Amino acid sequence: MVGRLRKALVGIPIVVLVVALLFAATPFMATCGGHDEEVTAVLLRCPRAVELIGDDAHPAKLGLACGSTKTSGDSGTAGWDLPYTGSKGRGTVSFRAWKDRGEWEIGTAVLEAGGETIDLLLCGGPGPVRNAGGGGGGGTGGGGGQLAQTNADAATATFDGKVIRSNHPTILTGSTCQGTMKRERGATTAAVSVTCKAGVGESGGAQTPPADVALYDGEPRFSMNVGDPSRREDDQMEMEDAKTSEQDKSPGCRLSGAGGSGTLTLWDTTPAAYEIVVAL
Repeated sequence: MVGRLRKALVGIPIVVLVVALLFAATPFMATCGGHDEEVTAVLLRCPRAVELIGDDAHPAKLGLACGSTKTSGDSGTAGWDLPYTGSKGRGTVSFRAWKDRGEWEIGTAVLEAGGETIDLLLCGGPGPVRNAGGGGGGGTGGGGGQLAQTNADAATATFDGKVIRSNHPTILTGSTCQGTMKRERGATTAAVSVTCKAGVGESGGAQTPPADVALYDGEPRFSMNVGDPSRREDDQMEMEDAKTSEQDKSPGCRLSGAGGSGTLTLWDTTPAAYEIVVAL
């Protein structure tokens, strides 16, 4: 009895040590595939992610990573939930990646930190979004670790386009417009702002550059229809604010888009009625 008790007491620290070593080693196991630099670069391109984690964000040395990397020569796939840390905070990046001709590309990357969920590819600018194929466990959702996008997901995007029809006095056909959109997870509205370039005019005999005109800043109704949960190019998005300045002090706004293209319409009734149609 005494011998068995001695063996148990001696064995406890060893078990604890083994568990601790495995816990500390999992981030290294995730990064040894060579894709960690690309994931970190995607994170650092997102301003909000830098605010939450820090501009020194990197895979954490302590933390539980889940997933796998499979390679064969110059090709491969990877899917991981990887802990990240920095001078401002800590979070988890769930990503899918593929390797082609020896180079890794990130297909999907989502950061969860500070109670927020951020699509890093949308936040940081255009990037490849596609299914990285089978294999490579980990990630969020089913289907071999694919990041499953849903109709209730948060969404952040920028958009720009050219005016194809306008009877506005200064926003002319051919002018350019740009805007931002942010929708919180599960929200039925989104925060949207739109700015357009006013037409070139003459001032004192000298040509003046186009001026930025803030046309819209409001919260239209938002809906999103997700096609393939692992891709974004087949998603359909609709936004609409049917009220004009007489009702809520902002013009009417309607945006209908699928993937990277769509149509934005702005209209108002005061001080003079106008309609602007922008091809995105």
